[in-house]
Amino acid sequence: MKKLFFLLMLGLFALPTSEILAQTQTQTQTQTLTKKQLRQMKRDQKKHARQAMDQAAHEAALLALKDNNWVLMANTLYGPKGQAIPVSDNTNFIQFKDNTVYVQLAFNGIAGPNGLGGITVQGTPNNITSKTDKYGNLTYSFYVNGTALTAQIIINLNGGGNYAQATVYPMMNNNNLTFSGTLVPTSQSGIFRSGFISY
Repeated sequence: MKKLFFLLMLGLFALPTSEILAQTQTQTQTQTLTKKQLRQMKRDQKKHARQAMDQAAHEAALLALKDNNWVLMANTLYGPKGQAIPVSDNTNFIQFKDNTVYVQLAFNGIAGPNGLGGITVQGTPNNITSKTDKYGNLTYSFYVNGTALTAQIIINLNGGGNYAQATVYPMMNNNNLTFSGTLVPTSQSGIFRSGFISY
C-alpha cells in the first residue's frame, strides 16, 4: 500500500515537471522559429525594396525614351572584337536631347579632339522604332546622321531595371562600339559633355 501511494505521489509530481519541461522546449523552438522568420522577413523586405527601386528606374527609363530625352551612361565599352574597357560613366555616354544625339568617348591619359581623351560627335536622329518582348525587355533603334557620325544605334533595355546596352553601328566601317551602363532621364544623368564637338 505504501508502495502504491509512493508511486501515485511520484506520478503526480513527475507529470507537472515533464509538462513544464515540454512547454519550455516548445517555447525555445518557437523563439528559434520566430528568429528565423524575422530574418527571412528582413530578407524579403530588402528584396521587395530592391525590386520596387528597379521597377521605378525601369519606368523612368521607358518614359525618358518615349520623351526622347535620355542618357545612356556607360561604365564599360565593348570594342568590335568584344574586348571590355572600363570607363567613367559621366564622360562616356550616348545622349538624346532636343532632337540631337551626342556620342562621347573619353579616356584618361590620352589626348583627344574633345579635350577629354576622346571624341564627341553629334547628329540628327530619324526612323525611331521600339519593340518590347514578353519579358519586358525593350529594343529601341534609330539612325543618326551628322558630319562626323552616320550610324544605326540599337539599345537593349533590361526589363527589370534601367541597365542597358547600346551598340553603335557606323555606316562607313565595321568598327561597332557597345556602350554598357544605366539609362536615365537627362535631368538625372550628371554627365559632362565636352564643348569641342567634332564636325
